[in-house]
Amino acid sequence: MYRLKFSFIALFLFTAFVAFAQEENNRIPDHSDEYELKNLSINSVNSDYGVTYFKNGKIIFSSTRKDPDNSGRRWEGNHQPFLNFYVGDSIVEGDVLQYSSLQGEANSKFHESNCTFNKDRTKVYFTRNTFYENKKGLSSDRIMKLSIYIADVAPDGKWYNIVPFPYNSDEYNNGHPTMSLDGKKLYFSSDMPGTMGNSDVFFCDITGTGTFTVPKSLGGNVNTPGRESFPFIAPDGTLYFSSDGHGGLGKLDIFKTDSNEYELAAVQNIGEPFNSSRDDIAFVLNNNLLEGYFASNRPGGKGDDDIYYFMSDKLKKKEEPVVVEPPKPMECKNAILGTLTDANDGVFLEGGLVEIIDEEGNTVFKSTVGENGNFRINTKCDKRFLIKASKKYYLSEELEVTSSDVNGEEKFINVSLIPEVSRSGGKLVIDIESIYFDYDDFRITKQAAVELDKVIAFMLKYPEVIVEGGSHTDCRGGEDYNLKLSTKRAQSTVKYIMENGGFDSSRISAKGYGESAPVNNCVDGVKCTETEHALNRRTEFAIVNPEAYQ
Repeated sequence: MYRLKFSFIALFLFTAFVAFAQEENNRIPDHSDEYELKNLSINSVNSDYGVTYFKNGKIIFSSTRKDPDNSGRRWEGNHQPFLNFYVGDSIVEGDVLQYSSLQGEANSKFHESNCTFNKDRTKVYFTRNTFYENKKGLSSDRIMKLSIYIADVAPDGKWYNIVPFPYNSDEYNNGHPTMSLDGKKLYFSSDMPGTMGNSDVFFCDITGTGTFTVPKSLGGNVNTPGRESFPFIAPDGTLYFSSDGHGGLGKLDIFKTDSNEYELAAVQNIGEPFNSSRDDIAFVLNNNLLEGYFASNRPGGKGDDDIYYFMSDKLKKKEEPVVVEPPKPMECKNAILGTLTDANDGVFLEGGLVEIIDEEGNTVFKSTVGENGNFRINTKCDKRFLIKASKKYYLSEELEVTSSDVNGEEKFINVSLIPEVSRSGGKLVIDIESIYFDYDDFRITKQAAVELDKVIAFMLKYPEVIVEGGSHTDCRGGEDYNLKLSTKRAQSTVKYIMENGGFDSSRISAKGYGESAPVNNCVDGVKCTETEHALNRRTEFAIVNPEAYQ
């Protein structure tokens, strides 16, 4: 009887402890005394949300505001204009005082919102209606879904070279992407087949080659039969997201997991002042983890969804006395000016890419040159750089340069690129140094091997191109003999390319022309020097299908 009574008391205490622990875990905290909220000056009467920290102290956000850069078309869902991306700058204590439409190819005539960048801000992932290459995708019930798109980011901040995420579909939504800290995972919200509720948080691994693995759900720890959306990986690895399936103060509340084991870690409501009786979404944190932004349609705002800035009391610092430091000696500075030109005719190469790398291996300049072919970098005196230049249909070039050791002096350089191809006898020929053979010989010399390796690189770069290796002799010797010799020379070069490049006969063929196509007047009966004869002992590589190269 005593043991039974003791067991009953132990069971009662254990149950009470579990209930108390669950109640504590589900209790919604109130941090209102710890954070200051600010409704941004740029909020409109329409919907504003989806802040992403960009660079140089700027942010990107989305809005349905009336704007000259907006198409003016209205979405039937809320009778507001479609969402566009904007850049906010002139940020003072978190408030955005000025903004402008994001330039480049980012904005379309449909919705764009919620973007995330890789570490060096050269690639962006963002949400857009299923609209690609000026064509819209419609589901079986004639609805435009949301999709994720990927773009390159130019140094001036413009987005270009937009491509679709491989797991987009006309039949379901993908959106709200966020990148893991190591750049190896992409998290996003989706209602794809297998979703537990209205939308779930999924992720893909990003391989070393930039491809994506099949999306995987974060499972029942994060996802519910309700709606999970707007995931965000904070600078400390914490996952934040909005949900109406975990219970909270209102409709969509903001939640977090304090561990990187998102599928297992406890999910917590971050409480007030971030959550309210309405929808609270798109939470982001700055690198200091003490300030950030979120959006809400709570009462008291300026319009539909408003962007709010929040700041922890810990960020507020007492005024410190100003310390006057002695002036520093003037630093020696100057500049490197350059042009990018065609090596054959000196024409400026508009659209060529110039990259400048310092002695530590850091890229200090990267830009596409304009129509005047000019580029400029301001630098300290007596600094060494490696200049890399490239352009489609040209061979890349690298050049070492050292800035002047004189303060204020500008050093000028010209980088010239050699075209990959040229025209010879009506044919499009791979532009390499001519391959010459010793008299009455068809063996590959060391100099010839260097040039043949360039042909291999060209064929690897353009896998659809088919090449003919055509060999020529000088006029000495009989015509039949020269035709056979040139054939052996052509076969010798083609064999080298096939063996060292891994190509088969469908990509390259050999043809001997004998003495039939000299490049000078050294024909039968004409006296020529050995140097003049040598010019005709050559092998050229012509593109058989020029349309595959253009």
